[in-house]
Amino acid sequence: MTVGCGGDKATDDEVGDGGTADETGTAGETGETGSSAEFGVEREFTLRITDEAPPSLSLEMNREEVAELFGDVASEIKLLELDSTPLLTNTLEAVKHACGDDWQNDKQDPVFDCDQTALGQSFVGQSGSWEDSAEFSLVRILTMTPANSVVDGTSLDTVAGLSNFLLGLSGGFSGLLASSLDIGETVEFLSTGHIVTSMRKNLLETHPEVLDGGKLAIYLSDALADLETLGTRLGPAGNHPGVLVPDFPVHGEVFGPDFQMNVIADSNLRILDGLDLSVDKGFITVVVDVTGPTFDDEAEFDFEDPAKFSMTGLNPNPGLDMRFGIQENPNFIPACTQSAMFCLNEGTVWNLPEWELEYLVAFAGWDQYQFLNTEVSYFLLGTVVDVVNGWAGFSVPLGIGEPPDQHVWELINEIAQYDLHYLENPDTPTFAEGEANVEFTLFDIPCGISGAETAEAVRPYLQAQASDIAGYLLGNYKDNNFPVDFYYRRADNGVPHLFFVTPEDMLEGVAYGWTSPGFFGDPDLQDKLSNTVLDGIGETGHEKLAITPGETVVYTADDEGTTYRLRIVAPEGDPTEITIFAAPRTDG
Repeated sequence: MTVGCGGDKATDDEVGDGGTADETGTAGETGETGSSAEFGVEREFTLRITDEAPPSLSLEMNREEVAELFGDVASEIKLLELDSTPLLTNTLEAVKHACGDDWQNDKQDPVFDCDQTALGQSFVGQSGSWEDSAEFSLVRILTMTPANSVVDGTSLDTVAGLSNFLLGLSGGFSGLLASSLDIGETVEFLSTGHIVTSMRKNLLETHPEVLDGGKLAIYLSDALADLETLGTRLGPAGNHPGVLVPDFPVHGEVFGPDFQMNVIADSNLRILDGLDLSVDKGFITVVVDVTGPTFDDEAEFDFEDPAKFSMTGLNPNPGLDMRFGIQENPNFIPACTQSAMFCLNEGTVWNLPEWELEYLVAFAGWDQYQFLNTEVSYFLLGTVVDVVNGWAGFSVPLGIGEPPDQHVWELINEIAQYDLHYLENPDTPTFAEGEANVEFTLFDIPCGISGAETAEAVRPYLQAQASDIAGYLLGNYKDNNFPVDFYYRRADNGVPHLFFVTPEDMLEGVAYGWTSPGFFGDPDLQDKLSNTVLDGIGETGHEKLAITPGETVVYTADDEGTTYRLRIVAPEGDPTEITIFAAPRTDG
């Protein structure tokens, strides 16, 4: 189809192959458009389409090569969301057993010996010994059972003495506590699971770097740095004191010395023939993405396919060296004796920051005992303790030292506060309020996920970021592009088209100089023949002109504002190679 005609074209002797011509071309003739536009010498160019797909992108990288390839963007690539529950559980169990296991026996005075473990040896109190350290004091709270409970100075003090006297044959005070809480006499008041729940929700989830559910986002940069970056990420933030103490070097090896990452991807980059009308033919690399869903990815990754992605050489059982701390409130927090499940009166535990020790203890107690229903009765004394949904009512003979009715978790929190500060003498505190902050330094605490599990767990996270990763790896494809006005390629319907460049084809920051992009049927560029939206073609960003067999004459303008007449000659059949004769307008 001939859209418009110029005059005679330059002869083969006058025009070189794809480049120059003598100044003997056509000028000053009027074409079928009726315009009196004049055009200079035609230059001949050949544009070709190569239908062969480029080779797959294949990467086999060790740790150093991964770090070099991804550079700063490694901090943006999420490998997985680590469930903190196993890590917290392993940490808490290490703390509870830091001073031995004698607390698990049925005895009033367990023999603690913190010198038995490396963690216990790190406890240093005012005297230089673990025996008057805040860390040991917290260990006592975490390991308190009905059998070894210490309630001196609390509202249960008198009850303990009286029940041991009156109920000695029925298990005494330890039996009363065990029956009231519906636990064994050698079972901790607060179980590991409920304390972990409290720490996850109140210490971790309140930190801005921790995800919902207490999950820890592990990025490629974290793994490459042996998790040292967690020390900063999980340190103090705003009002939050931090999950980890920032002055301790966190360490956890994820990638072993023989780590290898293997990736195979299908490239969507195509090197195409283009034309800069004022200069010459050149090449431009563009994204030809017909896979989707975004249709602008530089490559197609399938991280779910073991044949296209694998990580080997991961630490089979990664552990973490860390130091975490818990701060207490500077005041003693009295128990609330109102029947409301959460007492919101000023000065009660539920008004404290969630990450403080008192809140953590009370929440763990609530989590464990909120549905507790027990009744403890004795033949001679009748009902002594009646617990309904965690609310404990006491009936002490003769009302001697009878504690106020209250929730079980409020009572446990009161006991914990006393025992935290009074290690030996119930009348003389070892620590003043606000001075029993604790820090635990632990080494090689299991993270709760194996290397093999990690290798599989990363797949969905990487797949969700496949588009971004393609950009990270191949996003510089425009660096060597020739500044063409248009280029030749197949549209996604398989038909060859001329594509006029858009800002997306250019390097970031380079100004777009075309004021009339597209292809027109007249020299004054009023009758546009190209379009951005064409039937059967999903791509809608570029002005496109379908190429049909025969000679087609169109007009276009470059980024310098010069109008050109293009005579496009295409062979019969599928025009994978076309010849363009371009002549600049000279009367404009």
